[in-house]
Amino acid sequence: MPQCSIPRGGPLSVATTHLSFVPGWNGAQLRLAVRALRSLPAPRVLLGDLNLPGPLPRSLTGWRRLGALPTYPADKPRVQLDHVLAHSRRPPHVVAAYAPAVPISDHRPLIVDLAEMSGRVL
Repeated sequence: MPQCSIPRGGPLSVATTHLSFVPGWNGAQLRLAVRALRSLPAPRVLLGDLNLPGPLPRSLTGWRRLGALPTYPADKPRVQLDHVLAHSRRPPHVVAAYAPAVPISDHRPLIVDLAEMSGRVL
């Protein structure tokens, strides 16, 4: 799993995934991913195309949503299927979140800029 080091703050464990579009199976995959991430140091961030709408990933995991923007379909997004989730007693501070149009996918990327609790941009 990729890990970042936060200056003066220790590690930040980061994982990415692309879950199935099959209802039910994607929720099971998400729960398995979260279970696997428990062994990594906190704070933990999971991001990617979860193929689960809006607040459902939080309901399934208890992890905090770091961005809440529609990402699908790319030309006129109406639903959020792409997520950045965090698990920690002190999750990173969100400076900005955006979902820009890009010409290479049927989804828009969800980009989240984070800062340390001190306010320093990571």
